[in-house]
Formats: sequence, C-alpha cells, structure tokens
Amino acid sequence: MKPTDVRLGRLFGVATLSSNSLIAGIDGCKGGWVIVSETCDGRVDVDVVPEFRVVLERHYQLVVVDIPIGLLDKGTRFADQEARRLLKRRSCCVFSAPLRPTLACSDYAEAKKYRLTTEGKGLTKQAWAIVPKITEVDRLLTPEMQSCVREGHPEVSFAQINDGEAMSCSKHSLEGRRERISLLEKHFSTVASQIQAHSRITEDLIDAYALLWTARRIRSGQVVALPEQSPIDAKELLMQIWA
Repeated sequence: MKPTDVRLGRLFGVATLSSNSLIAGIDGCKGGWVIVSETCDGRVDVDVVPEFRVVLERHYQLVVVDIPIGLLDKGTRFADQEARRLLKRRSCCVFSAPLRPTLACSDYAEAKKYRLTTEGKGLTKQAWAIVPKITEVDRLLTPEMQSCVREGHPEVSFAQINDGEAMSCSKHSLEGRRERISLLEKHFSTVASQIQAHSRITEDLIDAYALLWTARRIRSGQVVALPEQSPIDAKELLMQIWA
C-alpha cells in the first residue's frame, strides 16, 4: 500500500462523525476569519476571530475552511482542476493555489516573477491577496489535523446544494447573493438575521454558511472529495476539496 493510500484510509476512517459533534464553516474576511458553527443542539452561531490559531484552539470536531490546504512546488493541483470541471461556466471562481515557494516571497512583484520563471505563467493579484492567509494556515496544519480541518470551496458547495448546478450569477452581484441566500435558507433558518447583523462581511458569511453545509455532509458521510484519491504535498498534507 502506498503512503498516500494509508493517509486516505486514516482520513476516511474518521469521515463520519458523531451526530453530536461541534462543526463549523470558516471563510477569510476583513479582520480575520468568520466562523459559522453549529452546536450539539443545532444552534448556529457566528463569530469573527483575528487568527486561524484561535479556530484550532477551540477544538471543533470538524471545520471546513475556504483556503488551499496542501501546495505544490510546481504545476496545478488536481483539486483545483476538478473543481473547475465541476463548476463549468463558473470555473473562473477557482483560483489556482499558489506554489509553495511563493509563500516565502516578500511582495507581489517577487511572487509574480517567481511563477513566470518557474512555469512561464503570471500570477493574479487576487491569488497573491490570499497568500497571507494561506501561509497562516499552512504553518499551523499537520497531516494529523486533516481529520478535523478540511479544505472546502463555497462555489463547489453551492453547486452541490443546487443539485450539481453551479450558481448562475457572481456572488458580488445582488442577484448572486439572493440566489445563494435562497439556497441556504432551505437548510439554515438563521441566515437572513445573521447577514443583517453582520452586513459588513455579507459575502464571506454566505460562503461560511455554505462550508458549514459541507461540514454537515462530512459528518453524515455523504460528502464528495475532489479528487477522490488525493496526492500529498511535501508536508504530507492531502490536497482535496470537500463538498
């Protein structure tokens, strides 16, 4: 059995959690990370914390976070490729995870030059903008933590909620936000009130709710993993998007 298969066996062995587990969906936001958590009795709470370290200190039994986990030194992750194939017309929503050496770059110009030299490709400013948060998570995670910390992607989750069909509008548009909220309200009664209370981070909060929906799916054993069998990176982290 290959090392990757052993890791997968361990991970899938804990994929179905207790129905009483405390779970959360997490998205990066201005000022840190927005957490939408669900307690043992089904209560959903929203919180914003400044660092991902705080998330780990809370000892959730499972969190799904919108951040690349597991990075390559060269090339594109299978997880990102499969997510694009699933989203089809909305494939532009999936940014390629940065190459691991990019995390050591001091600024955008250096990172862009590195990728151009390494792969002959450019680097978008959007991709560079999330490097600090990717670095923050990457420094904290170990392979053992992946039993309770999984990578998700809100748009992939929304496609799964929507019977396999990607959203028709950008989340940055009013119509797109309404489309996503309408889907979430079928599963969470608190969506509208929490968005009203946290209007400054509406889009991030909507995404975190979608990731909580995926956390529920992992707990029930109904989740989809992209790819189904994952390679590991240099830190032995699995590179999979869960939905």
